[in-house]
Amino acid sequence: MKKTTISSKERVRLALTHREGDRIPRAESFWKETVPLWHEQGLPRDADVHDYFQYDIMRAGWINHRADPSVSEVVEETDEWESRRDGNGAILRYWKKRSGTPEHIGFTVDNADEWRTLKKTLRATPPAQRVDLDAARQAMAKARAGERWFCWAGVEAFEIVKDVVGHETLCMAMADNPEWATDMFETETRVALSVLDYLSENGIEFDGAWVYGDIAYNHGPFFSPRMYRRLLLPSHRAHLDWFKRRGLPVIYHTDGDFRPLIPSLMEAGVDCFQPLEAKAGIDVRELKSRYGDRIALMGNIDIMVLITNDLKRIEAEIATKIPAAKTNGGYIYHSDHSIPPGVSFETYRSVINMIDRYGAY
Repeated sequence: MKKTTISSKERVRLALTHREGDRIPRAESFWKETVPLWHEQGLPRDADVHDYFQYDIMRAGWINHRADPSVSEVVEETDEWESRRDGNGAILRYWKKRSGTPEHIGFTVDNADEWRTLKKTLRATPPAQRVDLDAARQAMAKARAGERWFCWAGVEAFEIVKDVVGHETLCMAMADNPEWATDMFETETRVALSVLDYLSENGIEFDGAWVYGDIAYNHGPFFSPRMYRRLLLPSHRAHLDWFKRRGLPVIYHTDGDFRPLIPSLMEAGVDCFQPLEAKAGIDVRELKSRYGDRIALMGNIDIMVLITNDLKRIEAEIATKIPAAKTNGGYIYHSDHSIPPGVSFETYRSVINMIDRYGAY
């Protein structure tokens, strides 16, 4: 007997509680150039890509963690890029015409004394200046009307602090000045919690969270599991507890090979890992066999395969991963990163058709 089609919200809820619905849920992220290019390749001009492909998750509530959210000053530019000083005093270089991780040029905060000065401004900025409440309300209304799973999307302490002091200074502080590192993690977590309280007090109700924090690179985490447990786990637990106290599940995004940290991240309150970066050696089948009864998984469809636009290779990627990942629930489709403009609109339409075919229950 064919199963009845269910709502997106229920589909995601079932996946995150390791149960099967009608099909696996799906969500996606894009480089900023991709969707405009797709409009030239056949995506209707008036179409919202998230509606067109019927993604099951909607996100809102992104927090501006800069000490002074109003500051964004261009200090140097060319035809290709511009360098901007932000409200943390950091100077980052951004491409103008294409996506990419901004280049770290310099940081005002490079020691504990400079941090203490910035911290005063950080703590003085009210939550209302850190989040777009009207946008969150509109997104919630749209999610509810479409019966989609509606989640808070924002960053965790490590991701925030590296934008204040840079990766190198932060990792050195974790090793040489752990009290300073811990203070930065705890302070930024309190900022996040104050904004979450503000959203809740103003009627925003989430179904869960999608927390972003790149804490690993291709060959492993930026720090040891022991260092994570001592310095960062308490802030992660405090942050995620805001959702857990409300009975809400948490999806955690990190690029890179984070596998040594999985047990501790689960202890912190993570319910699902995303995006499971294939080029970092992550394989959803291995994680499913090892943790599938305790954790949900999201992603791992290799962008480096999708960008070939070779439908046979793409189908092999999907056909060998999705059936194993979806067994007994606990899997949500996502690419293993974000869709770049090199993936054509026609290719991606075929991808979604394959996801529906191999992801059906």
